[in-house]
Amino acid sequence: MDENARSNTNASSFGVADEGVDAVYEAIFREMDDAVFVVEVGRTGDGYEFTFRQNNTAHKEQTGFSEDAMRGETPRELLGDEQGAVVAANYRRCVERGDTVEYEERLTFPGGTSHWQTKLTPITEGGTITRIVGVAREITAQKRQEREHQRTYRRFQTVLETMSAAVFLKDADGRYLLVNQACRDLFDVDEDPVGMTDEDLFPQEIAEQARADDLRVLDGGEQIELEETIPTPAGESVRLTRKSPVYDDEGEIVAVCGVSTNITEQKEGERALQQLKDRLELAVEGAQLGIWDWDMTTDEVEFNDQWARMLGHSADEIEPRLEEWERRVHPDDLGPVEDALSDHMAGETEYYDTEHRMRTASGEWKWIRGVGKIVERDGDGEPVRAVGIHLDIDERKRRETELERTRALIERTQESASIGWWEVDLIDESLTWSDEVYRIHGVPVEESIDLEEAIEYYHPADRETIETAFDRLTEEGEPYDLELRIVTASGQTRWVRGIGDPQFDNAGNVVGALGLFQDITERKEYEIALESTREELREIIDLVPDLVFVKNRDGEYLLANEATAEAYGKTPEEVEGRSEGEIIPDVDDSAEFRQDDLEVIESGEPKEIGEETLTTAAGETRILQTVKIPYKMPETGEDAVLGYARDVTELKEYEQTLEQQRDNLTLLNQVVRHDIRNQLMVVESYTDLLKDSLPDDRSRTYARTVIEAAKQAAEITETAKDVTDVLLQVGADRTPMSLRDELTEQIEKVRSDQDRATISVDGSVPDVTVLADELLESVFRNLLTNAVVHNDKDAAEIGVSTRVGDGSVRVSIADNGPGIEDKHKEQIFQEGEKGLESGGTGIGLYLVKTLVDKYGGGVWVEDNEPTGSVFVVELPIVD
Repeated sequence: MDENARSNTNASSFGVADEGVDAVYEAIFREMDDAVFVVEVGRTGDGYEFTFRQNNTAHKEQTGFSEDAMRGETPRELLGDEQGAVVAANYRRCVERGDTVEYEERLTFPGGTSHWQTKLTPITEGGTITRIVGVAREITAQKRQEREHQRTYRRFQTVLETMSAAVFLKDADGRYLLVNQACRDLFDVDEDPVGMTDEDLFPQEIAEQARADDLRVLDGGEQIELEETIPTPAGESVRLTRKSPVYDDEGEIVAVCGVSTNITEQKEGERALQQLKDRLELAVEGAQLGIWDWDMTTDEVEFNDQWARMLGHSADEIEPRLEEWERRVHPDDLGPVEDALSDHMAGETEYYDTEHRMRTASGEWKWIRGVGKIVERDGDGEPVRAVGIHLDIDERKRRETELERTRALIERTQESASIGWWEVDLIDESLTWSDEVYRIHGVPVEESIDLEEAIEYYHPADRETIETAFDRLTEEGEPYDLELRIVTASGQTRWVRGIGDPQFDNAGNVVGALGLFQDITERKEYEIALESTREELREIIDLVPDLVFVKNRDGEYLLANEATAEAYGKTPEEVEGRSEGEIIPDVDDSAEFRQDDLEVIESGEPKEIGEETLTTAAGETRILQTVKIPYKMPETGEDAVLGYARDVTELKEYEQTLEQQRDNLTLLNQVVRHDIRNQLMVVESYTDLLKDSLPDDRSRTYARTVIEAAKQAAEITETAKDVTDVLLQVGADRTPMSLRDELTEQIEKVRSDQDRATISVDGSVPDVTVLADELLESVFRNLLTNAVVHNDKDAAEIGVSTRVGDGSVRVSIADNGPGIEDKHKEQIFQEGEKGLESGGTGIGLYLVKTLVDKYGGGVWVEDNEPTGSVFVVELPIVD
């Protein structure tokens, strides 16, 4: 059937064809579950007009529109302008295409808003589309599910992308379908790895293994977990990867899902822990330590094999109970051992540490050292678990007993280890060691040692030395006395002193050797540490130009820098290890030096020695300022004193020269001032006598000018005296001074000396105390005199006022002079500055500023009204 026939058939089914067929289609139309509606299509001048004709039952129920409500309505009339325009546009698209169209839409009906999947089919009559049949299926629930699915998927994507573990999905062919960010970072490829395989990303061997693991999952349906090492640009990454099968709807495995976690640090930690465990086990075995672990709540104890072997038992012969230990402790030792354990449990000791005897499997007693510690307590502080070790000290105890027996026979005093003897018989090629030599070597006394084996105990670096010395002894009869290293049976390196003397027969042939063997490890370690400390410190102190040294309790120089050694005319190596008395035998003050050193060491407090003299090797007497502080030698912890002596000889000479110059300057100042002032008084007196006998006013004016100049010159000498006093002061302290006394005295003096000046005081001068010195009077004298001398008025009017503030007093001296420009107000207090074009020295105000600064105060100048200046002095007051 062609398209037109099909369209005509459709048309007949809605009333165009015969009644029987129409009834069938009408029944289908009414009973369909989908919503069906018919739209009339009409032509207008510029397009189409669509009106609803009918709808089926499902449409009515799902939209809420009855057939009567819809019939004859346009989409805009039925659904509103905005929604109707969208619906009409879909109808127009169906008509213009002349074919069925499908789309999804969201519509609001009286029954509510819902989503629809709509299908429009045009009905053609006589070649013209006259109607549209619409079939709509509500998909609101489906759309809600889709949105929920999208929301869930987005959450899944967020979780997936933020996971630190690498997550991936591969299809059955090994192609990557999905990877998260951690996985992309692991692959470290520029392009998206989706669609790639392991062959594209990894070396062949790794890719083949990964594919084999995937096939295990795909073929067997099992979940697998494996460790794998993946190469990355930052190095190999150890991964813990879990792979699981992914099924489709039919239950077929179609993909592999993997989650890979980086366990590189964990594996490194495990390896480090295993290495530590292996080393610990090796140390335990090498040191032959018996280990015990005591559960103090049940008295169950775990003993290691060495603990049992130490007592001659096998591990299975020892029950894991505390009684196994208790019943083996010697009865005489059990009490002290239990007391030591109780003290530790009570927290009185840091460790449980005892030496006691224990019975062996053979019934003998063996000395054991037990060391333990509580490592766990409960919430009430009660001990729960303790661990510890047993050391076999039977040999040491036996040696100690032997040492006590033989100690009286040894004539030399030993610093640490005792001396043993040895003997070689060259005739029968035998070697005999004393028990002490065995102990030093860490070899059981019952073990036989031959000469070749004895040589092997020497350190490889010293073996040639002892072999050469022994060959000379046996071949040439040359004795030796050497300090060398040995390696004990337990692998410990120790320093020893070996002395060997040849033994001769009657014919003078060397037939043997007899010698001593001494453990000097502690002394050599001390010497090595001391030398290391010296070298480290010398690199620093040799840069210091002053004397720096370190001395021990015995007054010996442990360290001396170049400056110290040079004072003695020696090198640091010649000074170190010796005292002052040994370096300069006739030194008189070594006992005093020694007393200072001991005082500092014993008190633990620094001491300033002050000035002391030192006669150098060149015969020069130098003055030193010395400081000594307590000091502990690094490495050894030995008490010592660190000294720093600064050579101040030139400084003291300079101070003496300076003092002499100061005395000379003081004398010169006194002489010059005395002579000048005497001459000025002569000038002033005789001019005053001549003034009245002069014939005219002009001459008398000149005379008065001379008198005024003489007075000013006298004032200048007074200021010069004050300046000299200030310059010659050295560390002068301020003392409490009465402001009223000093200021009032200077006011009265200026009043009497200056005829043309009038001085008024506003109120009374406060009776306060300021910190100053005897030159405070110069401050007020210079300011008052300055107000008169630099005044351009015939009568100088001076006003003095005071004001007491918070912690200070302010003195203001105002005048009616010409005033001072702002730009000069700072400069006038500088040295040598002159004001008002005067012929003065310009040091008076500089002196004022210098003194006020010294007193901790301030001085400045302000404008007076209507004319003149106000000089203000502010000084701190004391209670």
